[in-house]
Amino acid sequence: MTIDIPFGNIIGGEVVETGRVTQLKSPVDGRVLGKLVLAGREETLKAIDSAFEAFHGKWAVTGVKKRQEILAKLASIVQDKSERYATLESLNTGKTLRQSMFMDIPLAISHMQYFAETKEFEFSRFIEHPEYPGTKGIVQNAPMGVVAAIAPWNVPLLMAVWKTAPTLLAGNTVVLKPSQYTPLTALELAHDALDAGLPPGVLNVVSGPGDEVGNTLLTDDRVAMVSFTGSTSTGRKVASLAGQYLKKVTLELGGKSPNIVLPDADISHAAKGVLFGIFLNSGQLCESGSRLIVHKSVKEKLLNSIGRMMMTMKAGNPMDMETDISAITTEEQLLKIRTLVEDGIRDGATVLLQRDIGNEVPEGGYYFPPMVLGNLKENMEIGKEEIFGPVLTVMEYEKGDDAVRLANSSKYGLAAAIWTRDINNAVEMATRIEAGTVWVNDYHLLSAAAPRGGFKNSGIGRELGREGILEMTQTRHIFLNDRESDLDRVAYGLILKDQG
Repeated sequence: MTIDIPFGNIIGGEVVETGRVTQLKSPVDGRVLGKLVLAGREETLKAIDSAFEAFHGKWAVTGVKKRQEILAKLASIVQDKSERYATLESLNTGKTLRQSMFMDIPLAISHMQYFAETKEFEFSRFIEHPEYPGTKGIVQNAPMGVVAAIAPWNVPLLMAVWKTAPTLLAGNTVVLKPSQYTPLTALELAHDALDAGLPPGVLNVVSGPGDEVGNTLLTDDRVAMVSFTGSTSTGRKVASLAGQYLKKVTLELGGKSPNIVLPDADISHAAKGVLFGIFLNSGQLCESGSRLIVHKSVKEKLLNSIGRMMMTMKAGNPMDMETDISAITTEEQLLKIRTLVEDGIRDGATVLLQRDIGNEVPEGGYYFPPMVLGNLKENMEIGKEEIFGPVLTVMEYEKGDDAVRLANSSKYGLAAAIWTRDINNAVEMATRIEAGTVWVNDYHLLSAAAPRGGFKNSGIGRELGREGILEMTQTRHIFLNDRESDLDRVAYGLILKDQG
């Protein structure tokens, strides 16, 4: 399959082809997709210039209604081009074309539509001042200004939408840095945003190394805020540097999310959910359900069910609509997964289940067999560190409190799931789980209306929903005394004795 790919970075509404030219390879089979221009410090500064000028130009006086019209138009364009977007996404990331066509692209479209249509957020509201009768206040959620949005390589289009749609709706301008490994759909989105009527400079896309592009964004005083999604280790560096420059920051970081299966769960349903939770995108999702915490009484039955389903997963070329197993997006990530698994087995973990893929996958691509590891102890690194691959670890428990304790024993707190027929018990348990999202009898469902973010080492702040829009604003209070009163004289009397 061949397809034309976006080439240059998008700055001020123009394609900018200065920078270092590199070859972009597909993790599907290692073939060269084409050439790509990587931005450096010079291009990033130009993007900031453009965003800063646009914010203080027409975009600053563009109303919410017009912003939403542009987002709606952009969603419509992406919908019309969904097949091209899915092809770009899968060739660039290695995820199955079926996942791109039926999950990633539709979610990106529906999430844009949410922000294009939502009426749930008030950018301005009146308040009373109980201490000062006769006065009123206006509380405004004002835009931050230029927002640097740094997105990861695993779900490029959806992350680009999460980083841009609420940010633009709030009245900001954006410099989006997609991963240099998977920039294609973000670049395509920037082209289509211009066609949707977004003024030049409001959305700029610069793809390049983090030590050049990222550091330039983090240290420029004209950038008011940084929205970052990526690893916890990199997130710490981002937060530290942003703090030095007093920039507002939101971070969505790593995860080691538990799937808790209670003894009364529908085992067939839970097995499907656990399988989906860990093996979707070959486990390369921040919230992947990588830890199975199962009641001792149903462990064997559940693992037997998972094993049968694993053997039916189809390996092959991810660009084939029948294929179930995605490639690993980068060679570096593949090596990391191998190392963590080898170390885990050396520490005593055992392979309970594995879907061998052998020569069923394209030669030259990056692939790792889906597997389930058991015989884990709580202190093992394989059970604590984020693998970001198709590897499920299993631990059993006997009492409900033990399940919660095991779930909360991780330094991460992005997501979790509970499988049970007793919804009341699930809700009670969910309130004790230290995670930003807790699914009950499901996994990976992502609503644009629901705030998303983590507890503990999984991040700071929220994306999506009303909370996600609020994160992209700063609060202004206007105090109104619109009538003659003695209120001012009472206060003024503190320094002016003679009020006559």
